[in-house]
Amino acid sequence: MLWYKAWLESRWRFLIGFALLMVVACGAVFEYPAVQKLLPLVGTIDTSSPGMIRRLINEGLELQRTYRGFVWFQFFRQNLTQMGTLFAVLLGSGGLIAGSSGGPAIFTLSLPVSRSRLVSVRAATGLAEFFVLAVIPSLVIPMLSPAIGQRYSVADAAVHGLCAFVAGAVFFSLAIFLSTLFSDLWRPLLIACAAAVLLAIGEQAVRDVAPVGLFRVMSGERYFRTGQLPWAGLFVSAAAAAVLLCGAAINMTRRDF
Repeated sequence: MLWYKAWLESRWRFLIGFALLMVVACGAVFEYPAVQKLLPLVGTIDTSSPGMIRRLINEGLELQRTYRGFVWFQFFRQNLTQMGTLFAVLLGSGGLIAGSSGGPAIFTLSLPVSRSRLVSVRAATGLAEFFVLAVIPSLVIPMLSPAIGQRYSVADAAVHGLCAFVAGAVFFSLAIFLSTLFSDLWRPLLIACAAAVLLAIGEQAVRDVAPVGLFRVMSGERYFRTGQLPWAGLFVSAAAAAVLLCGAAINMTRRDF
């Protein structure tokens, strides 16, 4: 019953996210031929902007000259990372004590199960949904690539999807944790999104000094550039997610309704 209830509470967020990511994954494949036709015209574009902006433009253009680079830059680095973060927060927000002054929340809290189990079931359901969002659209890319005369490794797609899942689980767990502190949907959602935006800005600001960060782990940048998994980043991400989920269970157990 708890699993089914958790699914009912989050199913529309999951289904909308899944549909959008599938469309974006298909678009990343079928846009490649058109982009290749436009790249020879890039030489006529003025890239004289100073400093970091010019470097970022040139880097993006160079990456997209190959199919593997195009897919990573457009889908794994941008779309999956950004949309994955958003839907991780959406899946984690609310559903625990939202509306605890009455209605479904009171019914849930009155069930003959421990509060820690309520959190664990809610978290497990959301993580399973987020796993599907991160991995399945990624695997669509190698399946569709032959349609445009290209090949993309299933192993590469799976690795990038798993990196997105493990690192993105931090944002999901943060939203779950915040949902045990606030009795509405919007505050956990907005705080977690604000944290993600600030983190992204901070990572970009120190990109040249410290080439590490949660979003770089999420996009699998090290694997793309060197073929090596970002083990340290994955371990830290998994540990941070676990700590946040444990904190959520503790908060839920101690909270007085």
